[in-house]
Amino acid sequence: GGGGGGGGGGERTRADLEAIYSGDLTPSAALTSLSYGLMTRLPSLEVNERIALEALLSVLTSDIASCEKLLRTPIPLGYTRYSVRFLWIWLTLLPFALTNTFVNFGVGTWWEDKPKPVLVLAMLFIGFIFLSIEDIAVQIEEPFAILPLHVQHQWLLRDAEQT
Repeated sequence: GGGGGGGGGGERTRADLEAIYSGDLTPSAALTSLSYGLMTRLPSLEVNERIALEALLSVLTSDIASCEKLLRTPIPLGYTRYSVRFLWIWLTLLPFALTNTFVNFGVGTWWEDKPKPVLVLAMLFIGFIFLSIEDIAVQIEEPFAILPLHVQHQWLLRDAEQT
């Protein structure tokens, strides 16, 4: 849960409060500390008000857990593979679609009778841009391949210890 009151939970919430001041705050610890603060620092609240606030904190805790689940769920490898295959097929067929666009590109210029590398240059540029975007997307989808794993490991351990 998101806190609660009374006996036995004081040590855990004190540790959470210490985490706030040390800079190691996770959303779970923040909500636990907020719940603890409601119970100890606002004694003037009536029982119904405390129950309503605890219910709102519980909903917030559930919503944060859903967001963290989305954040930590990797994109399936099959999705990445099929998107790359589609991109390569699209880039392979794109010159056929652009041929008519570049047929009359050099007409009336000094290079009218010379080879026209414009389609090749356009395809290199488009291919570079789209493949770069795809590479960035893969790195964002699977950050553990490029980030040091010990940082995430420490974060997960800290989060598990606080709950």
